[in-house]
Order: sequence, then C-alpha cells, then structure tokens
Amino acid sequence: MYMPFKHNKRVPMAANFFTWKYLDAGYNLNVALRDYDILEKVNREFHELYRFDTYSDMGGRNQIRVSDALGAKFHYVDESGEFVVADDRELIKDGEYPEYMADPLAFGWTKMFPRYVKPGLTLAELGEAMQEFMAYTQYTMKMNDVLLNEMGALCTLPMTSMVMTPLESLFNGNRGIKATASDIRRNKEGLKEVMDFIWDAQCEPALQAGLVVDPTPYVAPIATVFLAHSILSVKQFEELYWPYLKRIIDAAVAASRRIYIFSEAEMLRFADFFDDVPKGTMMIQVEQDDIFAVRKRLPNIVLAGGMPTHLLGHATAQECVDYAKHLIDELGEGYVFSQDKMMSYRNDATRENLLAVSDFVLNYAY
Repeated sequence: MYMPFKHNKRVPMAANFFTWKYLDAGYNLNVALRDYDILEKVNREFHELYRFDTYSDMGGRNQIRVSDALGAKFHYVDESGEFVVADDRELIKDGEYPEYMADPLAFGWTKMFPRYVKPGLTLAELGEAMQEFMAYTQYTMKMNDVLLNEMGALCTLPMTSMVMTPLESLFNGNRGIKATASDIRRNKEGLKEVMDFIWDAQCEPALQAGLVVDPTPYVAPIATVFLAHSILSVKQFEELYWPYLKRIIDAAVAASRRIYIFSEAEMLRFADFFDDVPKGTMMIQVEQDDIFAVRKRLPNIVLAGGMPTHLLGHATAQECVDYAKHLIDELGEGYVFSQDKMMSYRNDATRENLLAVSDFVLNYAY
C-alpha cells in the first residue's frame, strides 16, 4: 500500500529559493546570513508575499556562523556580499581509504577535522563553535515549526531524513569533486570498497531513520540529492550509483514512503533506471533537463521545476504568466510548479514577475 502524491484542484507551488530572498529584501549576504532575526523576518515576509506550498530552505542551508567560528570557510560570502562560495575540499587524501575504514571516528578527529578548520584552533574556540552550532540548530528547529504550524506549508528537503548515497557523500564533502572524479578513473576498486563501508556505516542508518520519521511536515519523508551523477556516464552510474539508490527506493516503496530527489544538472540520460518506480511515489526536482521531455519519458514520476530563471529575471510579467500557464496546461497532474534553478542571485527574478506568477498559479484551476 503506497502513499501516493495526489491530485489537487490547482497545481501546488514549490519554492526553490535560497539567497535570492535576502538580496531582494535589500540585504548584503554577509549581514543577512549571520543574523537569525533577519533570516526569520525575510522568510516570513517571503511567504506572505508569494504563498508557496512547500519550501526547500528557510534560511538554514549555509551555516556561515558555524563556519566562521571554526575558521573553516567551507562556505563563505564573497567580497561583494552577493554570492555564497563553496570550496572543493579533499578531507580524505589519496591512499587514505583503508585508514578511514579502519577507524572512521579517530580518522575524522585526527585527519579530516584539522583539514576542515583553521590551523591552531583552540579548545576555547571549539567551544564557541559548539555554541554557534547549538544556536543554528535552535533556529532551524524554530523555522521548521513556523513552516508547518504558522505558514501551513511543507518542507521539501528534510535534513532529518536526508539519505545521501555513498558517492554523494564523497563527492559533496569527504573526498571532493576533483578527487572523486579521479578515483572513478584510477581507483575504482578502492572507491567501491569505501562506498560499501559508507553505506553500512552512514547511509543504512539514515535510511532506517527516514522509514520511521513522522512524514507530516514533509513533501516526502525520504529525500536525497542528485549531484554526483553529473560526472558519470550511464555505465558508471549503473555500476557506482544505482545499486545504492535502488536500495533507498526499494526500501521506501516497501514502507509506503514517498521519495524526493533534488537533482542538479541533467538526469534524463538515466531515465531507464526509473521506469519501475511505482507511479506517484517519487518526485524529482528537474534542473537543466527539458521538463517536457522528462514528463514524456517518465510519466510515472512527479516533476517539479520548469519555470525558467531567464524569464523570471528578464521577461515581462505577462510573458512569465503565459509560460507558467503553458507548464501547467502541458504537465498537469503529476506536476509541481517550481523554478528551473536554485534561486540564488539578484537577477534570477524580479519581484513583479514572481508576484504575477504566484498569483496566477494560486488561482488557476486546471
């Protein structure tokens, strides 16, 4: 028995908005991302203006204050105050997989942590960083409550039940983009061994948590990000990615749990792998693919995205509304209206265009 996505009288709206909100509200990101009162204020006002049904971010995505306290600068705001920069860090170096698997806790403290924080971090500074992490946690918990109980909206990306596949864990953090790509070509057996280890140590426990978490606040209680696929061929995907993702999908479907995939870059070339996903149990946020082509190829998958950033930022309000109507009319049931990119930069949208589009979608019955 499944918990399928259901038909609505209108198409639901998912906000794929991140730092655009603070720039549009007139803030420098160096200020806004370090002030939880500003983050809360802007996110409340954003909802009052645009009334999205679900949100990917309520101000908790970039832990700038925690990063500052550690001197990590893994994420930081550039000098203009308008861009968040992410470094590609290699926390596990070449040849260190065996040492990491032998004792990941000891390896984490003695090797990975010193590579992440500033040199010479003191115990007192570590204590300050822990206090900052607690403040960050309190903010995110508060905004999750505001989202559900005050705004009446849902969370699209549940951090509490995010299940990263092993390759994503390496690609996005512990090994980095460049080193992971190198391993795929030069150290495939070592990569596969460490991925099996990561699955058992990290992914499986996260999956089990997602299978029992209260699904009420979420579009889907099990979520994963789809980023590392961008460097893979179809054959590499089948060998290195799909075996783990299939375990997540199979477990979620067996437990009647909906699944959400936040996909960056293109994913249509992997469509064959999703043919057997039961209709209405998975939602994919589509980015660079032609969403109409994805709908034709994968009628069993709920799709979000499609509204072009170049229109929201540069076209007229009527042109934006006309395209929004085209999306809804063509995609209809099984479609969640959203943007085709993470809305992060000042010119990604204008307030006039976004207001016109949100008012239209909220009132357009199909």
